[in-house]
Formats: sequence, structure tokens, C-alpha cells
Amino acid sequence: MDLLQVIKQKSLENHIPIVRDKTLQLMIDIINKNKYQSVLEIGTAYGYSAYTISKCKNIKSIITLEKRIDNYLIAKQYKNNKITYLNDDAFFYTPTQTFDFIFIDGGKSHQEHLVDKYYQHLNKGGIIFIDNIDLHKFDQLDVLTKNQKSLLNKIKVFKKWLLSHKVYKTEYVFIDDGCCIIYK
Repeated sequence: MDLLQVIKQKSLENHIPIVRDKTLQLMIDIINKNKYQSVLEIGTAYGYSAYTISKCKNIKSIITLEKRIDNYLIAKQYKNNKITYLNDDAFFYTPTQTFDFIFIDGGKSHQEHLVDKYYQHLNKGGIIFIDNIDLHKFDQLDVLTKNQKSLLNKIKVFKKWLLSHKVYKTEYVFIDDGCCIIYK
């Protein structure tokens, strides 16, 4: 079993969310088409998406942030000369460079703050990619908890804010749990 399959299997066994296959393929296609070289990922988990993206031929560097120490310690075991794993909170981290591709895959609360903060660290011609804009996994539930309802409402408000924003040119992509792509 190759390392990507090991990371994916370990994530699934431990109920660690990973980016869905079609969404990941869309990200890879965008990165390859635009020949992006630098990536910032917010939300490492076990490092599945960062490790997959590192296989793109033009990628030179990936910085990936993980707030949870236990996830960070697992992810950093999967050494790769293109990936820098940081145990840091995206709300407090300040990059010292700009990036071609920023993947916001962390918690869904206060994402507008993350978009505002990291847009200034995006290269011209780059994109911010945000997945799980719709969270269809809740569609199959008959009854939602108070927290699930609150999360869905936050995401709905965020999506409306993003798609109506006057500065950010945003495209919604109906794939898996929905994605938004912000262009600069």
C-alpha cells in the first residue's frame, strides 16, 4: 500500500475528515492547469490533501497549518521535502510569503475572517479554495441537533456573504459538498 493510501485509511479509521475524491481532483486539476508552485493549507488533519497536492509536478512548497497537536504529530510523520507542517492556529498565524493556492479546510466558524486575512497573502492570478460549503452529509438526517443546525446556518450565511462580496470574485462549484473558488 502506498503512503497516500495509508494516510487515507488511517484518517477514515479514526474518523478524521478528508477532502472528497472529486473535490481533490478538481483542486489538482486547477493547480496543474495554472502551474501553481506554492500552497497554503489551513487545516492539515493527518496530511492527506497536502501529501496528494505535493505530487503535482509544479508544486515547490506547501505550508500546512494544524491547530490540534494530536493531528499535527501524526501528519508530520509523513515527511515530504515539499511540505512544511506547522502546529498553529490560522487566526494567529501570519505568513511571511504569498501563495498561488490557498486551501481553507479548517473549522467552519468565522471563515470570513480567514478569507479576509489570507486574501492579502494570495498572489495575483491565484485562488482561495474552500470546500464543504453545503455539507450534504446532513441532508440524510431526519432530525438535526442544535449544533448541526447552527453550523448549517453559519455556512449558509458565509456562502451568501462570499457570493455577494463586492471585492472577491467567487465561483460556486456544485461538487461533493460544494466548493467556492475565490480568484485574485
